[in-house]
Amino acid sequence: MVALVLWFNDEIVRGGKVPFFRDLSSYFYPMRLSLAESLQAGELPLWNRRVSMGFPFLANLQAGVFYPPHLTFLWLPFFDAIRFLFVFHYLTAATGAYFLCRRWNYLPYLALIGGILFAFGGVIVSLSSLMDHFQTAVWLPWVLLLGERCLRLPSGKNFLLFTSVLLVQFLAGSPEIYAMSLGLFFLDGLRFKAEGANVTYGRFLFLLLAANALVAGLAMVQILPTIELFQQSWRSETIPYVKATAWSLNPLSLVNLFFLDKEVNLDAFNGLHLFFTQEPPFIVSLYIGAISLSGVCLWLFNASLREIGCLLGLIAIFLTLAMGDQTPVYLYLHQYVPLLGMLRFPEKFLFIASALVLFIALTGLFRFLRPDPSRRQWTWVALALPVILIVLIYLWLRFHMDILIQFIARARQSSPFDVSSLMIPSGVIVHLERQIALTFGIFLLLFLWKVGKLRSAVLGFLLVGIVFIDVTSAHRPYGFLLDPKLVYQNPRIISAPDPEPYRIFYILRLANLHPNAYAFTKRPFNEIVSSVYATLIPNTGVFYGFDYMQEMDPLGRKPYNLFLEVARQLPPERLYRLLGALNVRYVNSFQPLPKGAITPVGHFPEYPSWLYRIDHVIPRSYIVPRVIAEKEPSKILHRLASAEFDPLQKVILEEPQPMAAQKKFAAQARITRYTNQNVVIQTALNGSGILVLADSYYPGWRVYVDGKEQEIRRANLFFRGVPLSAGKHVVEFRYEPRSFTVGLSLSLLSLAVVTVWSIFLFISRKKK
Repeated sequence: MVALVLWFNDEIVRGGKVPFFRDLSSYFYPMRLSLAESLQAGELPLWNRRVSMGFPFLANLQAGVFYPPHLTFLWLPFFDAIRFLFVFHYLTAATGAYFLCRRWNYLPYLALIGGILFAFGGVIVSLSSLMDHFQTAVWLPWVLLLGERCLRLPSGKNFLLFTSVLLVQFLAGSPEIYAMSLGLFFLDGLRFKAEGANVTYGRFLFLLLAANALVAGLAMVQILPTIELFQQSWRSETIPYVKATAWSLNPLSLVNLFFLDKEVNLDAFNGLHLFFTQEPPFIVSLYIGAISLSGVCLWLFNASLREIGCLLGLIAIFLTLAMGDQTPVYLYLHQYVPLLGMLRFPEKFLFIASALVLFIALTGLFRFLRPDPSRRQWTWVALALPVILIVLIYLWLRFHMDILIQFIARARQSSPFDVSSLMIPSGVIVHLERQIALTFGIFLLLFLWKVGKLRSAVLGFLLVGIVFIDVTSAHRPYGFLLDPKLVYQNPRIISAPDPEPYRIFYILRLANLHPNAYAFTKRPFNEIVSSVYATLIPNTGVFYGFDYMQEMDPLGRKPYNLFLEVARQLPPERLYRLLGALNVRYVNSFQPLPKGAITPVGHFPEYPSWLYRIDHVIPRSYIVPRVIAEKEPSKILHRLASAEFDPLQKVILEEPQPMAAQKKFAAQARITRYTNQNVVIQTALNGSGILVLADSYYPGWRVYVDGKEQEIRRANLFFRGVPLSAGKHVVEFRYEPRSFTVGLSLSLLSLAVVTVWSIFLFISRKKK
């Protein structure tokens, strides 16, 4: 199994390449880099000052601060650690699935096939571009394996092993995949009980609840900061239906379970050549191998009606959920099921559905391959069905190419005479021929073995080889592997950050101020990735020391969401003033911007990109003599965008602050220390004023003026303000979140309880 994983990841292991697809380039790699820098600096990564005007880094579960494999960032160069993590997680998935299949008494070669199909199947490979989901999903087989072991052989040791793998999976960063894994374990427990295991439902439920209670206790150091962030986030409210159902499963994509309906094309803009859609799905590939179709047919032929009804019913339920707005059901559920109203991207439910389909396929193969006198006669007919079905489809399409062309055009919403639509049918035919060759080869091997013409050892060797070649040839290109040197090779639109800290803002178009898309000219995929870094798309500039205003995090805070609503409605001149009041100096746009208080810095037609410098920008720290009281957030934003408002003379606080009038106010603020969790500012002023630090206002920040703690005021909606008296002062900001300290105490208490219990169990075992 190890050799197969290394072979699948050969370009990562020996070629020095890393995946670059979707969120990896602009979200996960900058996030992991921030984690690596903090760990190597010997600091706990509680805060990240470079993104989102300052963001609670640890509170974001996707950062995986406490995920044990991330300790590799301490010892390895960044991209070497990234390579290790990908290989490690593929190995975790493959070995876990192998040992789980062996636990189910599968033959060794069938267990190898199970490991290959799970680890290198479409869902896991697709999730590799979403590191939090990928890192969480690979632990599913271990959850099932150790959970079953705990049910079969109840003991303190087995309970701790089961809890440990649940804890690791939770800390990997995807609460959705973690919850779905628990759901699959619940279903597996019911199957385990139904097969005659000596387990009561009470013990099963107690195990599930007790293990998760212990996981919650041990993970409080992560959970409490995450809850605090969630309360500040727009995700704490029901997500609008249109936004929640983005990336709903297209029913046509279901053919991808057993047929390759797309190709990786690194010369294409998005790296993909799609057959039946124009936009890539969330789960890019569902393919689980040609052998899975044979396994499903065998299972349907041999399973009881009750088993068929239960499993197909469950699959239908989760496929319906995955289809989101493609069915009327999801709208009702979105309105009346609270947790579902907080979930984005219904395609995530494919994780459960695909796992159930894979289980069915392996079960069908297992029942066919084991010696069983009660097996139904003529099982080989079920084995031949995939070949017959695919051949019939192939022959029909061969003689009705015009219908295929029309179907593809309708599915892609394009003209039948479009060049791309005319090229796709040949790809469909080639892929059907591929599936015919694979399914016929599998049928022939199993038939020869069944009639006694092929030894089991030879059958196993050949089947493993066919399955590995099948899924490897299908999915290894989905790594989108490139040399990480491209991150640093191309010249950037801004060569280096300014000596004084300022922020960058990205505009796709004035109607869309949130960076959820790119607009590069069409070119090969590797050039697109290189352009993402060269144009400093948020948050890629973290690699070079740049700071960003826009919030890319899924748990973005409510003030930023309001900013987007207000800013979209502002005329350009007022938008520029608002950005300047938020410490944004540079605007990177993918279209020319209207004239105003901005200065063109450069035009880069190769992307294309236009770089502008805002004329009136506040510094990162400054002191103002006047206060305006305003509690309504939208009014604050409109006032900041007003030409009558001078942010260097006035600050907007939520509550009034008495200030003595000054005829000639003079003040200085100089940052002498600026780290993620600590900011020191030397100030001097000739009268009372408000020090403004243009970093995020957030619970947990404390301020000390000349060593004495004072209250931090919310300034200009986003920032931190501190009232100062006349004179010279040393102002120190420290990030000391109570949610973290309380969570750490609870986690340590839980760990102490587990340690004492473990010692007690060890002593008791020795006495016996």
